[in-house]
Amino acid sequence: MSLQIGATISNGLRRVANRNGLLLVLASVVLGTAWQVAFNSAVAAALPSEIAGELAPAVNGPLPVLVALAVATFLLLPVLSIAAVRTFVAGETDRIPREFFTRRMVWVVANLVVGGLAFSVLLMIGTLLLVIPGIVVYVSLLFMTVFVAVEDENFVAAMRDSWQLTRGSWLRLFGLLLVVIVPFTVAATALSTGLAVAFGSTSAVPTLVTVALSMPFSVVILGVLAEAFVRLRDERDREPGSGARDAADAGVRTV
Repeated sequence: MSLQIGATISNGLRRVANRNGLLLVLASVVLGTAWQVAFNSAVAAALPSEIAGELAPAVNGPLPVLVALAVATFLLLPVLSIAAVRTFVAGETDRIPREFFTRRMVWVVANLVVGGLAFSVLLMIGTLLLVIPGIVVYVSLLFMTVFVAVEDENFVAAMRDSWQLTRGSWLRLFGLLLVVIVPFTVAATALSTGLAVAFGSTSAVPTLVTVALSMPFSVVILGVLAEAFVRLRDERDREPGSGARDAADAGVRTV
């Protein structure tokens, strides 16, 4: 079993702790902050002044311009995530190929949106049946985004391949997510609550600090998931008679 939790986390962090990773972290903070400000500003511009004053951070401006900025920054967020996934899976550390930001981007984003909706429905059904089936659905489809972004698969094929890739590793993947996500969530919640109490709920500080922490963390999560994906994929490809290995031997492009 190649998916060791400790090694996966440490190697996933190494995929982020380099020039490319730091650039992606910085870009995520800038873009996330821009979206938050644009969104708050658009909502504030559409609300009565006594309510709008409670939204921070926000800037004044024409409503159509603010809405356009909010939409533009919102659409750029998945583009950045897709480029990050491609960068981390490929192991690029010195430069980010331009194609990672452009290759079939509209098609990839569309599949991720539809696939995300399908994933949410399946997750809801699994959770309604029992909590454990919901966890199984979540973990087994964890790499749908990677297959769509990296292998250029549609969301149906990506769900199928993610299910096959994760079989036998559900408990380890769930443990990996717990180890990575739970401590950060607890710390971030405590910090956000403390800042809200210290500065007041209408202050921009809690929101800006939350964005400055959550956006880099989302990039780190992508690095860890990329490491887990590569480990499971390499283990699968080493198995005798692996179709993926045969395809690679035949010269079919793999990332």
